[in-house]
Amino acid sequence: MKKDQSEYYVKKIIEYLLDGKVVATKDIADCLNLSLKAARNKIELTEDFLAEKNLGMIEKKPRVGIWLNVYEDKKDEVANFIKGNNLTVANDTKDRVIFVLKAFFKLFPQEAISIRSLSEQLYLSTPTVHKIIKSAQEWLDEFSIKIVNVSGRGYLLAYEENAYRLALKEFICSFNKNESIEGQVNELFYGINTELIKRVIKEVESDWNYLLTDDSFYEIYVYCVLAVYRSNIAQPRNISSEDIETLQHYAEYQFAVAIFAKIQRLLYISISDNDTYFLATQIMCSRFINISNSEDSWGAIHKYDEKLIEFADILIDTVGGILNVDLSNDTRLRESLVFHLRPTIFRLRSGTSHENAMVDFIKSEYKNVFRATLSAAILFEKYFDIQITEDELAYVALYIQSALERKQENYKAVLVSNMTRGYVELVSSRITKNIPEIDEIKVVGRHDFTPNKCKDAQIIIADHPMNLNDSRLVIITNLLSDEGLLTLRSFMDDMNLTRESLKNTFSPVCHPLFDPELIQLNIHAENKEDLLRKMSLALEKKGYVKKEFCQTVLDREAITSTAIGNHMALPHGAESAVNESHVAIVTLDEPIAWDEDESVDIIFLLAIKLTTHEEIQRMQIFYKEYISLIENEEKVQKIRNTKSNLDLYRYLIR
Repeated sequence: MKKDQSEYYVKKIIEYLLDGKVVATKDIADCLNLSLKAARNKIELTEDFLAEKNLGMIEKKPRVGIWLNVYEDKKDEVANFIKGNNLTVANDTKDRVIFVLKAFFKLFPQEAISIRSLSEQLYLSTPTVHKIIKSAQEWLDEFSIKIVNVSGRGYLLAYEENAYRLALKEFICSFNKNESIEGQVNELFYGINTELIKRVIKEVESDWNYLLTDDSFYEIYVYCVLAVYRSNIAQPRNISSEDIETLQHYAEYQFAVAIFAKIQRLLYISISDNDTYFLATQIMCSRFINISNSEDSWGAIHKYDEKLIEFADILIDTVGGILNVDLSNDTRLRESLVFHLRPTIFRLRSGTSHENAMVDFIKSEYKNVFRATLSAAILFEKYFDIQITEDELAYVALYIQSALERKQENYKAVLVSNMTRGYVELVSSRITKNIPEIDEIKVVGRHDFTPNKCKDAQIIIADHPMNLNDSRLVIITNLLSDEGLLTLRSFMDDMNLTRESLKNTFSPVCHPLFDPELIQLNIHAENKEDLLRKMSLALEKKGYVKKEFCQTVLDREAITSTAIGNHMALPHGAESAVNESHVAIVTLDEPIAWDEDESVDIIFLLAIKLTTHEEIQRMQIFYKEYISLIENEEKVQKIRNTKSNLDLYRYLIR
């Protein structure tokens, strides 16, 4: 060790003097963090070395300084000697702290390292190493990790597993800039196939059609290597069932599941659910919420979710304020935006944005709404520190437009009565005041009434019995009484429910399944197989499914037909080939044979994952509402007759 230490200082002094500059002994002492006495001793060692090797000499002149004189024919030999310096000794304070932290991170739980060992590795005195340990402790304080001195053993780390992983990721990715991330990972996690883990992340990234930023990629990389390396050492602590349910709402969870599933299969190891939850939490929250052990990392899940809901409310208030429309009570809009934003923010934070082929149409057709929605770009920057593209904003604008149309829908009524003009005007006034959905009333006399005169009305109000079989008709003999208005209110409530059931095809939880770019209307298809290949390819191009998805769809069709009546089919592929749940929709110009007994012209191709409670619930609700849809001829005809994919998308998410 003495020899290594001496060689180290000889090399550092020669390197310091190599450019021929004249320096004072104090300059060398400061450079090497030595006392003047120690520096003089090291200079003497250097002189002896140069003389022994016949390389040159150190010149000295009182009150001037010292400098290096290398013999002309020995300059290359001296340069090679300096380049051969492979020592890991740190010079400045931060380098020494990094060295000590790395030594501690290499330890297994409850393993200790002695002060003497650190002193010998650093070529420093024990008091100096104590100071470096103190500085290392100051860095670890942010993560509530303690350096503990155990009598007779040495120093070890005391930590909670979540905090340890957070600290080690921060050390590798941010604190230690002297070495590459790959180099540090290979040194700290010796024996792990890190290249395979890196390849898996890239493959999942490609499967999902995402382009991760370098920072996002390397954070995921470090956490994955950590999970593999410590799989038999320690796991992140348990997470509550409530937190799990919240976390599983997010695409980040599915992304983590996909990565670990492939790593486990290729490395023949078992990775705990807690590792998956931990990775998903870090992907989801690390850039949005500064997580350290001073703040419970699991608690960040709820904080993130609450922040997202708060963000949706502010977005609605901001855009509504610009449009001068109060949308704050539209719970359907709020739910739809939250469901839409969860995967959207993950994509944007990971550096990926979905293109929206209809953005120009939306900007033109819903000009004012789109312009108002542009204000949300500032909110995305403030809340999530991400730049949102106009393609993504166009999707948000569609949800706002649907909310405006819901709000603007009112009823036209026909009032059939032979009462005086004053009476019918008073009745009309009371109706519009107490039943705000009715914004227009047309008065028709009993003898003048014909069905043709109320073809544009949604409700027919009569103050006498009528020989008319029409679901719009309500008979109220005394429209001026409170009882009469209550009867009309009850009739309207029933009508609203019926209208809502027709209007709301799918619940907000199902809205993320739909994408206007996966809707093709009135197209021609020669046969079932060609059509399913085209639909599967559309899903694959968006990154929602893997390449093998199409074959799994065809394999299932070969086993049993997916025609379900009313000239509709509901094919689906294997869950293992799905990255993110979505539905592709096609209507045909002419029906095609789906099996021996039935032809179809409306096809919903399902790509569904069922790995979380929310996904299972979404699937159950989708099937329930899809069955309701195919049993309702009016809704089926609406889909069949819609000419624009954007119009059908809006109909599905209304």
